[in-house]
Amino acid sequence: MQTHPYWDKKILGVQTYKIKFIFQKYLYHLFGITLPKMKSQKDYWNIRGEAHMSDVLDTGYNERELFFQNMLVDHLNELSFDSIFEAGCGFGWNLKRIKQTFPSKQVGGVDFSVPQIKNSEIYLKGMGITLSQGDILKMPLKNDEFDIGFSVGVFLNIHSKYIYQAAKEMVRVSKKYIIHFEYDENNTTEALKHYRKPKTNIISHDYRKIYNDLGAKMIVFQTYKNFGEAFNEYVKNISSNVHRWENFEGPEKYIFAIFEINK
Repeated sequence: MQTHPYWDKKILGVQTYKIKFIFQKYLYHLFGITLPKMKSQKDYWNIRGEAHMSDVLDTGYNERELFFQNMLVDHLNELSFDSIFEAGCGFGWNLKRIKQTFPSKQVGGVDFSVPQIKNSEIYLKGMGITLSQGDILKMPLKNDEFDIGFSVGVFLNIHSKYIYQAAKEMVRVSKKYIIHFEYDENNTTEALKHYRKPKTNIISHDYRKIYNDLGAKMIVFQTYKNFGEAFNEYVKNISSNVHRWENFEGPEKYIFAIFEINK
């Protein structure tokens, strides 16, 4: 299998993307030291963004992540909406599925990574999906522009200092609902919490508290304890292996939440 050049760069025989994590991991496990979380990940994703599409589509990752995409679509079928956008849309994998499933709906996406937006323009060509290059903390979208705003594994990259600002932007742009698949260390396994603790790019947030503080009503909140068994059954039917330096982390990496906006 061919890999993107991003993953092939090495220093003394070790891939460069591994070096930082290995250092963080042993600093934590040997000395109990964690480094400060990254306040901004723009530079990180402007580099890794070039490889993200191949990392998802060419490694077996997408076959497993499809479980959560199916969950999203199933719940969208139960909601009334005419428009939907993804905050941190990447190369547009989720947007493509949504547009194919709901062809009459207006679909849009925002991402701050220029390479991600460029890849999404190729991946979504001719589908009539609106793409915007911009920061989630100040999205180039109008008030109430979309009925639903959602994210999948994106807000875990937002520093705690800015998480309320990001959530306020979701409330500003979304008219009816906000949906998140995100990481919450209080609703995961001890093993994954321990593994992710030293990572400076992964940050846990309490989404129930955040949106309650902003006046939104939680209508769905699920964890791996709710959908973990279904995920494990789903994976039994996948024949491919994961060709990544990290294995697929499993259902415990997400909480699933839907908030209704009261305006």
